[in-house]
Formats: sequence, C-alpha cells, structure tokens
Amino acid sequence: MRHVTGQSDGKADIILMYPKTGLDIGGHTVAPPHSILAVAAPVHKAGYRVKIIDMRRDPHWAATLAQSLCRETICVGISTMTGTQIYFALIMAREARRLTDGRVPIVWGGPHASILPEQTLQDEHVDMVVVGEGEETFLELVGALEHHRPLDGILGLGYKDGGQVKVNPPRPLLDVDGLLPVPWELIDVERYINPDNYFLKDSPRTLDIGQTSRGCPHRCGFCCASSILEKRWRPMTVERALEAILEPVKRFDLTGVWIRDDEFYVKNDRAFTICERIVNSPYDIRWYATGSRVDDFNRATDEQLELIKRSGGRVMKFGAESGNDRILDLIQEGFHVEDTLRANQRCKQHGIVPAYSLIIGFTTETIEEINNTIDFGFRLKRENPDAQLETFPTYTAFPRTPMYPLVLEHGLRPPESLPGWIDWILDDYDLEGRQVPWFDARQRRWIGNICYMSILANAVDNIQGGIRNRLWRGMFKTVLGSLQGYYRFRLRHKMYKTVPELRIARHLRKKIFYRSTSMIE
Repeated sequence: MRHVTGQSDGKADIILMYPKTGLDIGGHTVAPPHSILAVAAPVHKAGYRVKIIDMRRDPHWAATLAQSLCRETICVGISTMTGTQIYFALIMAREARRLTDGRVPIVWGGPHASILPEQTLQDEHVDMVVVGEGEETFLELVGALEHHRPLDGILGLGYKDGGQVKVNPPRPLLDVDGLLPVPWELIDVERYINPDNYFLKDSPRTLDIGQTSRGCPHRCGFCCASSILEKRWRPMTVERALEAILEPVKRFDLTGVWIRDDEFYVKNDRAFTICERIVNSPYDIRWYATGSRVDDFNRATDEQLELIKRSGGRVMKFGAESGNDRILDLIQEGFHVEDTLRANQRCKQHGIVPAYSLIIGFTTETIEEINNTIDFGFRLKRENPDAQLETFPTYTAFPRTPMYPLVLEHGLRPPESLPGWIDWILDDYDLEGRQVPWFDARQRRWIGNICYMSILANAVDNIQGGIRNRLWRGMFKTVLGSLQGYYRFRLRHKMYKTVPELRIARHLRKKIFYRSTSMIE
C-alpha cells in the first residue's frame, strides 16, 4: 500500500480522462465513464491520488486538468472508442502535453487503441497504449513509471523506445471475480443518475452500474469484442453480480439500473437466479441489460420470462441486425428472422419491451435486402406495438473482426493514421466510397438518407430522454413528434431516394459533430 499525503489539495498522481463521444445529448446518453473507472480502481486502492475528468460532464475540463497536475503526477490516461471520440481525445492529449511541456507521459487505452496499438502509438500525442483489459497492466505501468523501471516486461503494454514502436505480448484475460468494485467515490454519481425516459419510463433514478460479466462467446462478423476478449464469456458469480447491482441501488437510492454486459443471458440458470434473488431482495427496481440474443431468450421457459418481469426486468435489447436470413448467415449471427419474430411475440405475451438494433449496408447486401430490413423493422412494430426500433446505422468495418478480410477484398480503404479514424463512423454518407465501396455513389446517398431518416423517425425517444427540463421536453416532444410521424411514413413507403431537406439536417449535424483532422494537427 502506497502512503498517501495531500489528498485534499486537488492534486493527482494519476489523471484519467474520458472524452466526449459526439453523441452526448445529456440525460441517459451520458453514462458513467466505466472504462477509466475500471483502471482507476486498482491504483486508487494502492494509494495513488486519482482524478477522473469526464469531458462530457465538465465544461471546464481543461481548467480541471491544469488544477490537478502537479510535480508528482505520474501519467495522464485517456480512453477512447473509434470515431468522433478520437477527435476529442486528441484535444485532451494535446492540452495535457502543453500543460506539462511533455514531462508527463500520455497513456491511451480503450477499444480503438486495443484494436490498433501500433498505429495509435505512431501519433505524437500518444506515448503508451494499454491493450485489452487494463486493470493489471495500468497498475504495473504506474509502478514502473514511478520507480523508473523498464517497460518491456509489462504484458498488454505498447510503448515507444527510442522512437521505435514496441508492443509487448498480450496479458491473459482477467478473473472477473477478482476485479475490484466500481470506485464510485471518484466521480459525482448524481450527475449520471437520470430519469430513463427511453426504456425505463417509470424509473426516476436510473444508473448504468457497469458489468456483471465480460466478453461474449459468439462470433458476430462485425463485432470487435470477440478479438479483444477472445470470444470468451466470463461471468461473475451470482453473489458478486448481485453486489454489483444492488450495492449502488442501496447507496444511491436508485429506482432503476442498466447492466451493460455484452451478453447477459448466455447461461439462463445464472441469469434467472439473479432475477430470483432480486425479487427476494428488499429493493423494488426496474432494470435492463444491454446484451440479449433472441435465441437465448427463446430458450427460456414462460415461467422464467415471468420471473424477469417480476424482478423488474422491463426491456430486452436484441441485436436483430437484419431482416434477411442470407445476411444473418453472412455475419454469422447463429439465428434467423423467424427466431426474432418468435421472440417478439413472446415479449408481447409477457409484457416485456423488446428494443431492436438493425444494421444496413453489409458487404454484398442489395438494395432489395436493405428494403427487406426496413420492412422487417416495421413488421416487428406492427406485431408488437410496444417494440422499440433503434436507428438503421450503416455497417462499419473494424480491423480484427471476422468480416474484415472480406470487406478488404471488396475495396474497403481503412485510414492509415489515428486522426483518419475520427470520421469512420460519423461519415454516414461515405461520399468518397471508403467505408462501403460495394455500393455506388447513388446507393450510398440512399443509405445515408435512410440513416438520417431513421434518426428523425425515432426523434422523440432518442432526444427527449436527454432533456431534463419538463417544459423543454414537452415542447421538443410536440415538434419532434410531427417529424417522427412524417419520416416513419417515408421510411415505411421507401421514399428515401430524394430527401432534399436532409441536406439541412446533415449540415447541422456536421456543424455540431464533424471534426476535420486539420483541427488537431
């Protein structure tokens, strides 16, 4: 245990920063920064002074950073996903570099750095990279930096040695039951507790409590989780899972929780034991888990589904992905359209709200198949009016995913530098044909229109939940409700080829979220 002094002066040995994502409307769209909270837990326990800076919640983050830096600061850490968040991560890294004159190393982690550690390290704003699960790697790195020990023996670490990029062997996956609890004391939790107007409409105090398992055993072709976490599902024991769920409920007087497991229902016996224990607990809560598969759901008995409802489970978030069996086979989902339709009916029967994600623009997909997916979404809604349809995003190819070799064969042109990935997800019109080159320019415009129209077709649910003020929320609901009905009608009737007013929507979105690489060079 490291001896700690000066805890109350606002200075930090370790500063961990979470950048904006570009989708941070507010309310339920801003969850706790679990990626940096996870790596903070071991160093915090070891006695280091840790400062969490969340750019999404702190408009004066640069001043906070300046106030937290001191002569004893060992490193600054940044976590980022692929896409717009890289832009904001580079801004934070540049500011940290400026404030310290390069004296304090900048450590990157998160999904993007884990997928492309060598390329990430080539950027001047990156000194080191934590690859994969970071709890043990980061703790060892902090100790090595503090005591000036060599870095070549730290598993899961990438770094620069005399200008040469080096990446050490990977660290074995961690025992999730050995992980420390979320260090809630490092953040102002109240700023992340929201009325979840999207899914848990009857829960005035909902919090994303993190994970009760890690990884996923499935092999979906577009998902990078399998490459980072080796297609292994590692659940906490029932006791540890209940502690992760119910301790925050008690501590923060919650009425609802979001469990962000990649796949919660891999083993139904475990999932339903957790449900039963929640029923027998003194807490009356509402909850939902991010990861649900229709085939796992369909294996559950009617009695087990009733147990979900009695425990407060209100929503099943399904990755339905496509309305075409050929595409589902291509992306190796392991289920078919009929399985989703059956799950939809069972949800209706048991009063559980299904929320579906559907993706368009896969390699070799035809416009007819895209139309089938749109029809499929509306069919799910027609057969179960409580069903929630999320947007129709365009397929985004990531390195180290099962489908990546195939999309390279079909002309994908991935970025060659870290800033190049900033617009990889956001540029949904793909004007240059880099991301979905298997479609021609006209078809790419149609797909972009579908994406934007689906956002507007779900505008009330997507946006009003991020607005705390009731008056403003009511006004937005009135205005957006009209737009929502209009664009749902157009999508239902495939009226997406010519939508001139979307130029305005696209311009506004780009104004708000678009970031050119020149701004961070």
